[in-house]
Amino acid sequence: MTQVSRIIAAWWRTRRAMRRSPAALAAGRARAWAALQPALARTPALASFTGGEIEDFPITDIADVRRDYGLWNSLGLSDATLRAMANAAEDGAAASPTALSAGWSTGSSGGARGLFVASPAERAEYIGQSLARLLPARAMLRRQRIALYLRAGNALYSDAGRGRFAFRHLPLGAPLAETIDELQAFASTILIAPPHRLIALAEAGVRLPALRHLFCGSEPISAAERAFIADRLGHAPRAIYQATEGFLGAECAQGRLHLNDHVLAIELEPVAGTPGVRPIITDLKRTSQPVVRLRGDDYLELDPRVCPCGFAGRVIAPVEGRIADIWPGEAGPVTPPQIVAAVERLLGAGHRWQAVGRTAKAVLRVAPECPPALASDAADALSACVARPVTVQQDLPEWSGPKRRKVMWADA
Repeated sequence: MTQVSRIIAAWWRTRRAMRRSPAALAAGRARAWAALQPALARTPALASFTGGEIEDFPITDIADVRRDYGLWNSLGLSDATLRAMANAAEDGAAASPTALSAGWSTGSSGGARGLFVASPAERAEYIGQSLARLLPARAMLRRQRIALYLRAGNALYSDAGRGRFAFRHLPLGAPLAETIDELQAFASTILIAPPHRLIALAEAGVRLPALRHLFCGSEPISAAERAFIADRLGHAPRAIYQATEGFLGAECAQGRLHLNDHVLAIELEPVAGTPGVRPIITDLKRTSQPVVRLRGDDYLELDPRVCPCGFAGRVIAPVEGRIADIWPGEAGPVTPPQIVAAVERLLGAGHRWQAVGRTAKAVLRVAPECPPALASDAADALSACVARPVTVQQDLPEWSGPKRRKVMWADA
């Protein structure tokens, strides 16, 4: 089977799954879990648990996997070999369509990067799922030019550049003006970028007349930022929820962020003192580098409303922060969404800001051009939200990436 045929097959499977009931999705997950067992038996860290139910496997933190990737693949590859492959991809070595590929993730907001491994079949599955979840069926009948801002290129994405799809990787580390020229020359119909880069494009007054579909990922986006980007670029960005642990969810055409419950078994672990949860992720399709009960570090809140789009995947509120960035307080924890709402009620999306919390006090860093009176009002709102004094520093530079971090808890 060719790579294009694999992508089409994955697209079709996903489109069918998007019409299934919750019970049918659960039955599909059970079949996929049974089919995954041979790969788990070849994975050193998981082999002794093979044959059991998902809940019989241990919950693993991401840091434990990153200590030795050799224990977490089914291919018999050592940690050193995998790191060398990822480093080679980072330096520009391209994998052929028939080759195993490895690479580094964009990196967490704290700077740590994760390594991922994907076979050609897994890359095709990822692309097919993404196209099915993100684009209307009619978009598959037209030639599309996909521009994607990434820290480094990788075969996981460039495999999309076949058939009806042309692909262009735009480096996140390149100067904005340089990538604007390339973006406009490419005349992309689909653009995927982190919110901070979309905001920079919007502020620069970029015109993208060929653009039909706009997506954001890799970091949180607020409602104010979404509205700002939509006003300037002419399209409201739809969120892609993705991590090194997998393609976790995507926003439907109705603007609701659905978990990919057709191919993932995601348990939701309550976060004490908050209405939120954190994900425990099992990817039922990844066999080269199995992901089984891996505890994610995003703070999530469920959205109980029924979505009219018809997909039965659970709906979550837009992701606005990490577990590590929940601020403790005498009256209970203060979550990143609460902090974002308090600050952006005054600053909107037009001023860069960063809230840094400590036990005794907090700092609100804002861009030098932010009006001092407005920054002071935002600091008062933040102080009322987090119940501690807040000082203002007007020294926040341009976001340099690869990911911005708007809410931080510094007393770790």
